[in-house]
Parts: sequence; structure tokens; C-alpha cells
Amino acid sequence: MTNRTIPAGTVIYESMKDSVGTLDIITKGVVRASGDYCTIDLLPGSIIGIGEFPGDKYIFTYETTEDTTVYSYPYESEASLVALLKGNPKLLSTLVAAGVRFAKNMQSAVLDTMEFARTEYARLQSALSEYPSLAIQAGITPRSFDDLKAFNAPEMLDKAKGWHRDFVEDLYANEVKFKKEFYSVPSIGLGIGLTVNMYALESRDFMAEVMEYIIEFTAVSRDFKNHWLLTREKVAARAEDGSQAVTGAADESISNCLNTIKEFASPDPDLFAAFSSDLEEFINCVDRYGSEDKTRKLRRSLASGFYDIYLAVFMQAYKTAWEDIPLGVRMFLVFGFVDESLAGIDYTNKLAAIVSGIKLGNDQHVVTMYEWLRFIYEGTIVPSKNEFDLDYPAYLKELKREGRITAAGEKQLLNSMTDRLKFEIKNLFSIGNRLTFGRITTFVPVFDKENVTKALDQAYISPSLVNEQINRIRSVDFTAFCRQGVFSAPEAGVNSFFTTDEVLPYVILMPNIGSRASLWQEIDSKKRSTPARMIISIFHTESFEDTMIRLVGEFRWEMCKTEQGVHWNDVTDPSLTALYCDYLQFYRKNSQLSPEVREKISVTLKNNANNFKKVFVSDYYTYIKYESHNALRLNKQARSILFTFCPFSREITAGLSDNPQFAQLITKHESEVKQKQKLLNNLCVKFDKAGMGVPLEIKRQIELWTF
Repeated sequence: MTNRTIPAGTVIYESMKDSVGTLDIITKGVVRASGDYCTIDLLPGSIIGIGEFPGDKYIFTYETTEDTTVYSYPYESEASLVALLKGNPKLLSTLVAAGVRFAKNMQSAVLDTMEFARTEYARLQSALSEYPSLAIQAGITPRSFDDLKAFNAPEMLDKAKGWHRDFVEDLYANEVKFKKEFYSVPSIGLGIGLTVNMYALESRDFMAEVMEYIIEFTAVSRDFKNHWLLTREKVAARAEDGSQAVTGAADESISNCLNTIKEFASPDPDLFAAFSSDLEEFINCVDRYGSEDKTRKLRRSLASGFYDIYLAVFMQAYKTAWEDIPLGVRMFLVFGFVDESLAGIDYTNKLAAIVSGIKLGNDQHVVTMYEWLRFIYEGTIVPSKNEFDLDYPAYLKELKREGRITAAGEKQLLNSMTDRLKFEIKNLFSIGNRLTFGRITTFVPVFDKENVTKALDQAYISPSLVNEQINRIRSVDFTAFCRQGVFSAPEAGVNSFFTTDEVLPYVILMPNIGSRASLWQEIDSKKRSTPARMIISIFHTESFEDTMIRLVGEFRWEMCKTEQGVHWNDVTDPSLTALYCDYLQFYRKNSQLSPEVREKISVTLKNNANNFKKVFVSDYYTYIKYESHNALRLNKQARSILFTFCPFSREITAGLSDNPQFAQLITKHESEVKQKQKLLNNLCVKFDKAGMGVPLEIKRQIELWTF
């Protein structure tokens, strides 16, 4: 035992720096134990070291607030505390009472810290719900912040509210009585002293868990907090400038959008007059989505006129800088907006705010329909296939074969950018617009408030949101967008080497409010190295995550069919589609499946009209959404096929390695990966011998298959 007097303002022990090695009885003065979110004052009779583990770093910083005297005892284990209490019988009741006070203060500190975490979580979740609308007011394209949305709320654990908490509270409330009658009894005092120390240590552990949660939550929310402050500043700045919201009264191009379109694009007078007449009749129609013949004809006529007007507007917009295009015209190009009364004032303002934040060229793979048509018109991308699966050259050949055009006409149309544009508008735009809307029979391409079934700020699909979701799927199914390629380097003795090349898809945001997405085509024409083309409503009313997973599943199926050609369902040439077709076709004879599983497959087939592709997409959704998180829902056969051709990423695989349902599949997969790595290493040796550096294509393969 040693004693020492410590001046006021001295840090005795520093949190997470000094190690616990002594038990210090305070005989005079006050020591303040400080944590990140709590402070406890230790009075005379208290013991520095209660609630701390011997040998560990101090969780609190202990600092004297006045001149203090302490008696120090070695602290190596619980036996050291027993020796201290037994060795000071005259101080026993005082030491035990001080221990009770500290345990009670520790529990209160944990509860306060927990409440801080819960309050901070609730505050940020509230800000998250307000953010999309605020971002639109600020003219910013809302971001998703999915990591923050997915972050779990802090839970109140039993350590903070168990029966021992009440026990400590009652000891503290009866301190005077118990100190006099019980704490001085050696066995009782020792038992209570050790018990409250154990509870203080439990509180210490829980405090560490809460602190870890706060640190992680702070890191995840940092980006959002900065963006939230920036968004609020921009809204405030707009309010000061009197431009917080664009209204029909404030912008003539919106309040009289149809006239603005006429002045901007100078469309054919007869076409414009017919479209204006149809639009007026549609607006005034009481049951404009009814099933009467007259109403259906009106919707068809309105749709036909819309695309004629869109072509005229596009041709003029293409020659005009995006920022110089009237706001109402930009809303027409991106959302199909044509009339303020049809859209409603509130929705009109939100559309204006969103389109004000859209910049062209920020993303080359996720684009609005207007941007996509620019690619087609410029010739950087070939037109999409039509509904009969014919690309533009094949379509022209068909017209020539039918005698509808001459050879000279075919050549002229093939090189005409305007005709290529018309082909794209007639097919992908008009048909895709109707498909993604979801209700084909009642579709109209103009923005109508009656079709809004979800808040626009929540339904809006921005390019950043699409990219985040695609990356999330790739983080699970890392070969989702890969296809086989061939690499050759004759100078190094490599004539052909099969590679796994990733080609990310185009995602085209259709100008409507819809509930569906569709894979328009998996490749351009016959080039397997070209991106797929996916379409989805720019305002999507269903779960975007679920829609994208199913869309990628559809791509998986169609890409396999394209790569396999006529052998896509030939089980002698194993592939994803071949094995899945075989599994679904002969499941009743599969001895590996139980009667219950066979019955479940039968029901699934009936629910999907015996369409093998639909069943696969449904299973792929389950595989990505649930199986990747160790929530097993598929049968053994389906899981085996999916894991063989759609293996999980290295991070997901590591988390599933202890699951017996995946163990054999993972072992086989790792063996195949090692074989690929061996081949890649041999290639690197060849390049080294040839005095060449490793080509970029091979570096990508090494990165892809390095586990």
C-alpha cells in the first residue's frame, strides 16, 4: 500500500492510454471520472478501479478537481479487491457504499449514453425522410444514402434494464440504513462489494458496445450530415432570392407549357392542333381512364400525337444548350409534362425543381430518354431492336424484301440519322414507355396527377440511385454482368485465353410514373461485348431494390441464352438455363427432392404459368435477397445451380463458409477459382519471359479472381 497527495487539475489516469494496475482509495478530495458522454464525481471513500478490468486500458479519464489523497493497492484480479475490502474492516461500510454509488452512476451513465444514441438515430432518420423533398426544393438530385437507411436502430439490452439495476437502485436508495446495519458485517459487506463491482463491470462492457455503435453510426452518417447541411443552406439561399419554388405564375414556360412547346419547336401545325385538341378533351374527360371505346381511342390518339410532338421538340432541343431550353420544355422531355392543371400545382413545382438539378452527360450508362435519343441521333449507339426482335439494318432488309423500299432507299435510310431516331421513338420509346407504365390498356404518355400513387421525391429514380443499386447487386453476385471474352497476345505465345469480362448495362429512365422495369435487349445486335439495355420509369412506384434484383435475374437468363445459342436448353452442354430447365422439367423424378419440395415447385410453376424464366427470376430474387444473408429459402437443387453459375462474392462466401448447406458448393467454387488463378499465373510467367508487362485485360482477371 502506498499513499500520495495529488494536486488539483492532475490527470491521474487517461482513458484508453493508461492500464489498470491499482485500486486507489480516495481519502480526501474529489476525482472526476470522465467519458465521452458522461461524468461521475468520486468522493472520499470511493475506489478508483471499481468498474475497470485489471490489465485493460481505463475506460474513463480520472482527473482531480481539488487536492486529493489516495491510498493505492495492487490490482491484479478480483482477489486483489477481496484483499482490499478484508484488509480495511473499519472502512468496509464506507468502501461498499461508495462502490454502490459508482455502480448506480455507471448504470445511469449507460442509460444516458443509450438515450443519446437513440435520439441521434431518430433525429437523423427524421432528416432522411425530409431530405428528398428538401433536396428537390434546393434543385439537387436526391441521393439514396441506403447505408444509413439500413443502419439498425440502437436496442436497449438487458444489461441496462435487468433485475440487477433495480437491486443497485434499492441499495443506493437505502444507503444510510444499509451502511449502518449490513455493510459493516464482513461477509455481507464483502458480498455486496464484489456484486456491485461485477455490475459496474457489466455496465462498462455495455458502455463500450454503445460507444462502438455511436462511432460506427457517426462514420456512416457523416456524408449525409454534410449533404443535409448543404441542402438546407441552398434552400435558405433560394428563399432569400425569392426562387425557392418554381410555380406556374413564376415561369410562363410552365404555366403555358403547350404554347411554349409550339414556339420552341414549331411542330407541324396540323399535328400540333390535333394533339392540343386531344389533350384538352382528355383533361376535360370525367372518366379519362375508362374502358369505353371513345375514351380508349382518345388515349391512343393522344399517345400518337405525343410522340410526333416529342420528335419535333427533340430536333430543336438538340441544337440548343440544355440550360437554354425553357424549363417547361425540359419537363416535357424528361417527364412528359404538358399541362400544369393536368399535373397539379404541387407536382408541377416538384417536377420543376427536379429537372432544374438535372445535368446532361454526368452519367453515360444511366440516362433519361432525351439523353438516350441524343446518343441514337449522334450515331454513338445503334438503334434498339423492334418488337419483332429486328435491329435497324434487319428491319430495312425486311422492308426491301417485301418490296416497300428499293435498294437505294435502304441505303439512304440506313445512313439517315433522322430515320434512325424515328425508329427508336417508334419502338423502344413508345413501346417501352407503355411497358414500364404497368397498366398497358390505360397508358398515356403525358404526366397526369391521377397516376401518382407514391410521393414523387420517394419515387424519383436518379442515376446515382440506379448506380448504387447495381453496385449493391454486384457486391453479392460479382459476375452478374460478366460474359465470356477472348484475349490473345501472339508475341507472348498466348493465342487465345478465355476471359470473364464485365460490361455494365445501359439503364434508360422512361418519362412516366410506372411500376415495372424491363430488359429490352441483352446485347447490341450480335455483338456479345456490348451493354444490355434496361428500361424503368423515372418515377417508380414499387420497391426499387426488388425491381432491380429481378431485372438483373432476367438479364442473367437472357444473356445465358444468347451465349449458348441453340444449346441454351441442352443439358449435355451445361449452362445456367440448360440445368434450370432440366431441373424444372424433371423435378418430379428427382430423388434428391422431398415430396414437400416437389409440391412447392409444382405450385411455383403454376403461379408462373409454367414459365421457366419467371421461376428462375423468382428464385434469383430469393437467392440475392435472402440466401446471401444466410436466410435459407431455396431447395438444394436450385441453390446448387444458382451458386454454380452465379457465385457469391468473396465477402458473402466468407460469411457462409460455416453453413453446411453451402460448404460443399463453396469448396467446389474455391477449387475452380484456384484453377483460374493457376492459369493466370502461368500467363504472367509467359509475359515476363517475353519481356512484356502484364496487359490490363489480364490484370482485371487477376483482380476478379483473387480471393
